[in-house]
Order: sequence, then structure tokens, then C-alpha cells
Amino acid sequence: MSWDDEHGTTLSERIKLLNLADHGAMVESMHKLPLRLVVRLKVESWQIDGSATVRYCRQKGSKYRIGLELSYSIAAKPKQRRWT
Repeated sequence: MSWDDEHGTTLSERIKLLNLADHGAMVESMHKLPLRLVVRLKVESWQIDGSATVRYCRQKGSKYRIGLELSYSIAAKPKQRRWT
């Protein structure tokens, strides 16, 4: 996942994908991200490559659970690759 901070610097992090739906995802990150931030999300194994918007960011221990709304639907992606 990558995003631009308030200074225009591009940051990136390998995140843990916790949940995936046709229009959204929940990820675990080391970074606290502001609401409505647009991030770029790439998960090659599930053919996801696009943008998403932060809908919530909640601290859980030393990490953050982030809810993302995808800018496109993954309903047409091959389902046999999901959660296998």
C-alpha cells in the first residue's frame, strides 16, 4: 500500500490484508492514516491494483486496523484466488 503524506512525500508499507469484500477491505498497518485519504493498494495474488479511500482507522495494540473503500468492484475477479 502506498500514499502521499501532507508534504507530498510518497510513503509505502507492506500491509496485512485481514478482510476483503467486493467494494472494500480491512488492512493492518503500522501507520495511522487520516480519514478520506486516498491510497494505492496492490495485491498481485488477487489481481487488485487500484486506489481506495480510508473510511476508518482504529488502533489495535501497536498497529492500526484500517477500513478501505475500493474505487472499483472486485466482483468480476476470479473467486478461486480469494481466501485460499
